[in-house]
Amino acid sequence: MADAIVVTYNSGSSIAACLAALLEGDLHVVVVDNAGTAEIVRREFPQAELIANEENVGFSRAVNQGLKRCKSAVVLLVNPDCVMPPATASALVAYLCEHEDVAVVGPRLREADGSINVSARPNATIGSMLANRARLFFPFLTPMLARNPSFRTYDACLHATEPTDVAMISGACIAVRGTFLRDELGGLDEGYFMYYEDVELCLQAWQRNLRVVYLPTVEAVHSGGGSSGDRSHVWPLHARSTLRFYAKHRPRTLPLMRIALLGRAMLGLADPRGQRRRAWVRVARVVLTVPKRGLLSGPAPAADRH
Repeated sequence: MADAIVVTYNSGSSIAACLAALLEGDLHVVVVDNAGTAEIVRREFPQAELIANEENVGFSRAVNQGLKRCKSAVVLLVNPDCVMPPATASALVAYLCEHEDVAVVGPRLREADGSINVSARPNATIGSMLANRARLFFPFLTPMLARNPSFRTYDACLHATEPTDVAMISGACIAVRGTFLRDELGGLDEGYFMYYEDVELCLQAWQRNLRVVYLPTVEAVHSGGGSSGDRSHVWPLHARSTLRFYAKHRPRTLPLMRIALLGRAMLGLADPRGQRRRAWVRVARVVLTVPKRGLLSGPAPAADRH
């Protein structure tokens, strides 16, 4: 049996499907609730182990809380808006057990409409970030980018039929070797309140000569919207995590990343929708005011987390 950790934040609309699938797979499931979902779990899924936080401690710290309750050789990290069939969970666990040089493995993800979620990414650089943003606005770019060797991970998502090594894979639905996550790393980097902790995790695997594998022979459904969040808080947190990653691992290009994020924020300020304008104002404030030492010292201040 393996362990599964699900971090929730106002996830009542999706948590039932997620937990039902995991518990059907005979997994030890730990739910760490950061807000709004604990009562549903208590009432409908008493067989799941529940940690109910009094405040939103962020994704990485919540995973680490759950990790302390996990003793198995494999730990599954599953977002509340993901449904992982038991057969997929079994295949991911078996793959790690059979390949000692693999630290992280993830399935092919599909959206609720059946389309493929491009969940494997190339190395995190300014170029790959801009390309990824562009394809989100213009989906027709994904197959075009996939033809470029630099973005072969996109091609793997769309067409691969065999296990494929990738630079990083989305943490929405992955299996991680327990000894790697628990013993070598001591858990996820809590300096990321949310976002980029999966990029960091995969980079740490490769730095230790351990592989990250995309397994397209099994699938899970990622419907999106499993955790609600105000853009005026979520987008600045994403910007801060992006800058933290570059401050740690790409310090020479950190100034360029600041310019790229600030430029996007300036464009966003033209959006007449109030919440989006507030979000971009806060993104710009993060880019302009948080120094490198602040990025490296820890996660966002408590005032920015809700």
